[in-house]
Amino acid sequence: MGAGVVVCRPGELGAQEVLLVRRRSDGLWDVPGGGRAWWEWNALAARRELRQGTGLRVGRLGRLGVWGGPLQRQLSPDGETVDWTRHVFVAAYQGGQPVAREDAAEVAWWPLDALPAEVSPATAGYFRALRARGQPT
Repeated sequence: MGAGVVVCRPGELGAQEVLLVRRRSDGLWDVPGGGRAWWEWNALAARRELRQGTGLRVGRLGRLGVWGGPLQRQLSPDGETVDWTRHVFVAAYQGGQPVAREDAAEVAWWPLDALPAEVSPATAGYFRALRARGQPT
C-alpha cells in the first residue's frame, strides 16, 4: 500500500506544471510518494512521503484516485518487483525549493502538457485523471 502527491503550480504563460521525481530504482519519473505504514492515514502518508522525498510541504490535499494491480508494478530499492495499491492526492504548490532526497535521484517541474516519456503506465494514468479533473484544488 502506498500514497503519493501530484503537486501543481502555474508555470510560464499560465501552463500548469507538476513536480516529478526520478526514482533511483528504475530511472522512471513519478509523483513524489512511497509506502504507507499499516497505521497511517493515506493522506498523512502522502504528506510524509512528499516531505521525505523532496523537502516540500503542502496545504490541502484533494483525492485524485486509487490505482492498483499490474499497472502499479515497480522495482523496489532492494530489487524485488512489487505490485502496489496507491492512493494519489493532488495539492497546490505553496513555495519552497524541492530537493531530491532518499530514493529520488532527481526532482524537476514539468509542464502538464509536456511530460517526460520515461513514466510508468500507472503514472501516465495519474496525469490522465488530473487532466480530466482540471484545476488541482
